[in-house]
Amino acid sequence: MSKEQTDSKRAEKWTFALTVVSLIAGGTVVAGLVDRWSSSPSDDISVAASSSITMTSTPDEIPAEDVPEYSYVTPSAVYPTTIPGCESVEAPDDEHGISIFTSTGGDDAYDDPRFPWFSGAKAVSMSDAVAGAIPDGVEIKFASPSRSLQFGPISAPSTSDELPEGWTIEDLASTDASATILRGEASGGLSVSVNSSKAPVPPCVAGSLVERRSLADGSVVDVQDSWSEINGQRTLSRSAFLYGIDGTRVHAYLDDTADRVGAEVQASGALPLTIDELVSLVSLPQLRITTPAPPGAAPLETDCGGRTDESSGRDLDRGIVEALGEALRSGWRAAPPEAPDLGSRLGDLVLAEYDDTTTCQVLVARSGSNESRLSISITSGQPLPTPPNKYDPSYDGHPLSMETTEDGSVIERDESRGEKVHRSVVVTRPGGTRVTVSSSAEAPNVPMTFEQLEFLATIDGLEIR
Repeated sequence: MSKEQTDSKRAEKWTFALTVVSLIAGGTVVAGLVDRWSSSPSDDISVAASSSITMTSTPDEIPAEDVPEYSYVTPSAVYPTTIPGCESVEAPDDEHGISIFTSTGGDDAYDDPRFPWFSGAKAVSMSDAVAGAIPDGVEIKFASPSRSLQFGPISAPSTSDELPEGWTIEDLASTDASATILRGEASGGLSVSVNSSKAPVPPCVAGSLVERRSLADGSVVDVQDSWSEINGQRTLSRSAFLYGIDGTRVHAYLDDTADRVGAEVQASGALPLTIDELVSLVSLPQLRITTPAPPGAAPLETDCGGRTDESSGRDLDRGIVEALGEALRSGWRAAPPEAPDLGSRLGDLVLAEYDDTTTCQVLVARSGSNESRLSISITSGQPLPTPPNKYDPSYDGHPLSMETTEDGSVIERDESRGEKVHRSVVVTRPGGTRVTVSSSAEAPNVPMTFEQLEFLATIDGLEIR
């Protein structure tokens, strides 16, 4: 993943984490600068349901005249009111203006010593528990590991210098899992966030929840069932937030936006999980920060990226990916004796993180004491490359070689040297399938040879039809 993608992804996580804290602390909050909501001086306080919002970063970064305005509408909160499970209900604030802070600072890690409750093994246990809690008849859409309810590394700031007043790094250091889930005609995006916090359970505020449930151990779950409209486009949402008595905080958020085409959200109009199912999910004992991870957990699958010149390939389904993986496994069994050991996970292909038209895998190749990193990606809809013009002033000498085989496939071989030696073979078939196999290593290790890489890239069956 490029630095830009990493920074963007981390910023998205920060926006989500801070928004969650704001939602629980003070009702509905929108990222950006929100006009103050007016309240009636009468006995029944009705919070205005519509606000004009201008999304900004900081005044120095984006001129106000260049930032479009849009309307954001939520159901009106009526007060006084009663909420099941709440002994008392507070009035919503009459001023909800807030700026959501985002940060690209800090490191994401599974084993951050600042958060001893979390580890790679704990992430495996949590991911397995959430996936296992998805009810029968509900499907997790086939996607990359990071979009398949797999908890990622802890996302946290490196310092507390720019945190909102009263918030700590611990409050905002979360691990998140997300996926698109399907149930009949209903589909939507599910996200689960887990963190630790010493903050007390907040009071019940009108409009911020529809029910508060108390669990047997004294923990509390707040439930919300609502909707919102942006520029007239409605999104249904449902959430459950666990305030664990041990300091665990689990937030499960579900909406009906399964797909996005450009800037337009495609809403299904129905939510694929009930409130009770969301409450059961956040109540899983494996998500508690005081529940240790079982020993011997298998490592999590890791995301990988593809290498495409054009995004014209077809979206890959589970059947296609599994067939390509089996072709890799069976083909490598005939590799020459001097070929490196690629381990038992060869062929466990996954969808690329940002490209559903590409399947890929990252492995470690071992030959005695030598180790190198091996990347494999397979995509379709790719044009046959044309030989470079060696007399073009922009020609940089890459690829090192290019040849066309008898069946019309084009094989490119390339190598670069720096701190690491990087070697690759790219095979593009006439039907548009492109197989990219690359190996890199840092001295004293060496990458796989061109012959070994080409053997992998030309295995029979590695074609998407």
